[in-house]
Amino acid sequence: MIRKIGCLILFLSGMIGCDTNDKPVFPVYPVKGTVKYADGKPLTDGWIEFTSMAGETKGRNSNSKIDKDGNFEMETFARGKGAYAGPVTAVISEPASEFDPEKGDVKKSEVKVLEKYKNYETSGLKYEIEKKDNTLNIIIDRK
Repeated sequence: MIRKIGCLILFLSGMIGCDTNDKPVFPVYPVKGTVKYADGKPLTDGWIEFTSMAGETKGRNSNSKIDKDGNFEMETFARGKGAYAGPVTAVISEPASEFDPEKGDVKKSEVKVLEKYKNYETSGLKYEIEKKDNTLNIIIDRK
């Protein structure tokens, strides 16, 4: 019994010293831009996602919906607007198919993105996020 109480006291004393504010804060900087095809026309729907390639933030993501004019503004899950500082690799995907309740079937998007842009290893979309407002003009191929 004394042993259990001792363990409980040790556990609780360790908890008192815990502070979530002691976790390192990794810098996130504003990132916005456009995604266009090589012919100058915007990608009119879809998603863009960055994954950090920097040491301590490697693998952390930020993403954004791409609007009808090809515009995006990155946001992280934990830190809000922006993307993690340092080198990032991007992927782009078309919008998900939607169920059409009136027709009772799946409505597929007319927006198409090449398979190479959907994979971090093949996208070729690499950028450096710096301590400033970052504006990216991303050009992708149709074919």
